[in-house]
Amino acid sequence: MNGRTPPNPSEANSTANRLAVERIVAAKPVLVGCERASGALGLGEGELGHAGPPFSDYDEIPPAVLNALTGAALHERWADTREKARSMIERGEIRLRSNHDLGTVSPMAGVVRPSQTVMRIEDRNADGVTHATLAEAGRLVLRFGFYDDNVATGLDYLDRVVGPSIEKALPAGGLEVLPCVANGVALGDDVHQRNVGGMFDFVRQLPGLDNMVRAWLLDNPQHFLNYAMASAKLALDRARDIPGSSIVTAISRNGSVCGVRLAGTGSQWFTAPATTPDGEFFAPHTRSDAHADLGDSAIMEAYGLGGAIAHCAPELARRMHQDWSSASEAGVRMRALFETSHPAIAPALAGGKGIGLGLDAYKVVTADEPVRIHTGIAHRNGATGWIGIGVARAPVACFESAIKALDTP
Repeated sequence: MNGRTPPNPSEANSTANRLAVERIVAAKPVLVGCERASGALGLGEGELGHAGPPFSDYDEIPPAVLNALTGAALHERWADTREKARSMIERGEIRLRSNHDLGTVSPMAGVVRPSQTVMRIEDRNADGVTHATLAEAGRLVLRFGFYDDNVATGLDYLDRVVGPSIEKALPAGGLEVLPCVANGVALGDDVHQRNVGGMFDFVRQLPGLDNMVRAWLLDNPQHFLNYAMASAKLALDRARDIPGSSIVTAISRNGSVCGVRLAGTGSQWFTAPATTPDGEFFAPHTRSDAHADLGDSAIMEAYGLGGAIAHCAPELARRMHQDWSSASEAGVRMRALFETSHPAIAPALAGGKGIGLGLDAYKVVTADEPVRIHTGIAHRNGATGWIGIGVARAPVACFESAIKALDTP
């Protein structure tokens, strides 16, 4: 236990956790259309969203995030040179806001601009709404800190073509996202670093989709992750503000720290230094080139997918050069950290226990088991782009701090 004293949850905690899980299960995320981020998220002129907990000052912003923020400012035409854009960020002339507080989640640097298109996802069983960003294609993209004319063209394509085309092709009443997630998992997706099955099922639900956009989506299956992320946030946010509940409602990283939120502690973040991922690196890169872990995408692990179902994604383990027996054992250990099983996502490889739902911070601390995160890897210089996929960890210290706050009268 590394000197840690195992926590002792109360009966009230167990009752609160059952309520939290009931609320998460009851969510029904439906993709209904697209909007501009300015109106959808209340993101004003001179404001940018970013992944992870807020930064306390400029010096905390790591290279990949800083470069992505700079590129976003250029794309919004708030500055005409990188130097001016970076100076505006440094002087606080551009206000930075955490995506989770805006009502969205986005991978890696996760930078969100007021003018960009976001996809609206509603909870048909409640009043909740979240918004998914539109993921770019390729390795040299804004979310990994890269910006040039090609990236600008790609961002415009998402805003003008991809988002509106999906909206136009949606069935009456919208598209339910969780069935696509479940079908993807049944086909071997972890719904974090592998989204082949989910994207195939997503496109299959849109028979009227423009053929060029259909081909683009199928060529870029990782794009599906963003819809799954927003849906997971929508479900987990239903459990917020349940007194005494130790169920995790968010895990996110900003490239400097990893933070978690609990149902019983509302919007407060509990942080520890972000870890450095390891896995498959695209030649010629190695782990020495890796940026510290970043992105809102660990919402998938909080929901019970991603690294929490390593034992259900053998093809991903192979791609990440992970020994299958070790990856499978890690997935089984992750399953033990959850309150119950998911009633709607049940891949055969999960066995009788199914996959987990309701990540319990008490269980994480008691097991002294960092939460496994399947993640993309950015270059540590913040300018080289996407250099690999692998495994990072949400440190136990985050959950330990959260439990202490939960237990404090």
